[in-house]
Amino acid sequence: MQMKVQCFMLISILSLLTCRDRGSQEVKTAHQREAREFKDQPTESDMDIHDRTVWQKPYEVIHRLGPLEYLTVADIGAGSGYFSFRFIHEADRVIAIDIDPDLIRLMDQEKQFCRPDLQRKFEARLAEKDDPNLGDGEVDVIFIANTYPYLNSRIEYLRNLIPKFREGGRIMIVDFKREPTPIGPSQSNRLAQADVELELINAGYRLLVSDDQMLEYQFILIATPSGKE
Repeated sequence: MQMKVQCFMLISILSLLTCRDRGSQEVKTAHQREAREFKDQPTESDMDIHDRTVWQKPYEVIHRLGPLEYLTVADIGAGSGYFSFRFIHEADRVIAIDIDPDLIRLMDQEKQFCRPDLQRKFEARLAEKDDPNLGDGEVDVIFIANTYPYLNSRIEYLRNLIPKFREGGRIMIVDFKREPTPIGPSQSNRLAQADVELELINAGYRLLVSDDQMLEYQFILIATPSGKE
């Protein structure tokens, strides 16, 4: 009997360690749909969330930002929360931003499977195409993964983000290299790394990191607003 109680307690503890191992079928389907969007052409075996973890290396990407313990992170283009629900294990607060109300609803649904302390850190926030719906001085880090080429008026969008940062704020952009890869959007929906760097500079940022080696299919850029260093 004692062993059964111990086993039950262990299972209960493990189930509370993370909120990404649980969720409704609807949320899981959203993750799978989001993953399939990175394929130019579907194959017999669609890429699932675990495959994406192999090539996206989400925690390695997050750790490039350094310690986030006391910082607020805004994930623009959060989708179904692939990165956002990982950031809450690292950051003080996470704002998962998307323009699709259905995805906001799905993230709010998945949030309910998180530990209470992680739920308090997380907010899914609806935005407009040209407005991330952030307050001035609200965030320390803005994270944009697999979304940047789809932004309208990108340089203007970047400029409008600058007031949203606190002092020392940083932006990280992660996106697909403009070269043939087995995973990723069509070439017409990709930007060259050098072009994104130039847009950041023209928008008033200073580059801190330009990395095309850590991820096989993607580049990583980290920059800071020139006036908020």
